[in-house]
Amino acid sequence: MSQPSHVATWPSLSEVPSLYPDARNRDNRGAFLYRAGKTWPLRSHFEATRRIAVLAVGSNAYPRQLSDKLAGTPADLQGIPTVPAILRDLDVAYCPLRSARGYVPVTLASRPGAISLSWLQWLTLDQLNIISATEGSRYALVGGSSLAAATVIPARLRRPATVFAWWFDSVLSRHGSPVWLDVYRPPVDVDLADSEASTNVLPREWIEVPRAPGTHAISKEIMSELC
Repeated sequence: MSQPSHVATWPSLSEVPSLYPDARNRDNRGAFLYRAGKTWPLRSHFEATRRIAVLAVGSNAYPRQLSDKLAGTPADLQGIPTVPAILRDLDVAYCPLRSARGYVPVTLASRPGAISLSWLQWLTLDQLNIISATEGSRYALVGGSSLAAATVIPARLRRPATVFAWWFDSVLSRHGSPVWLDVYRPPVDVDLADSEASTNVLPREWIEVPRAPGTHAISKEIMSELC
């Protein structure tokens, strides 16, 4: 295994919100394994048994953000494999609000005919619950086999039977169209002026995962039933 990168040397999105959603440079934008504040290039097969496949369409694909969320917990030692993914008929849109950290967050949204780039992670239930606690009540964890069918990952990896993602209840719109994230351009400070919120309609066949009120916790029994 090659030498790890220490994510503490990368900028925090809390300190530099203009870099949202992912401040990695081009050399570091490959598949990786995150663990305890470090990343390694991910070039071989990994064990995904009893893990949940979740798309990271926003800052959860940024290793420093993972460290900021997981540091000091046992879940930080469990590792998070992350690989590039291609999505069909889906894309990443901005949400119609600014977060407490200063950036405009994003959400997965339907976009018929689109081919978009994202990231897929395999999380333990402990990791998923820590991340769930950071996702506000307007986000829902959604997906299932239909989202898995729309997700393409490297051929050397086994396709998961189910894939989930965080889905915000509305998207930022201008002139009646969503404002989409452009992964090919540097991050920009999104202007919320002269914009509106449009309902982000969930695909009919998708499942919404129940989260406990207040804590947003997801039970082992629920995920065992869905995965």
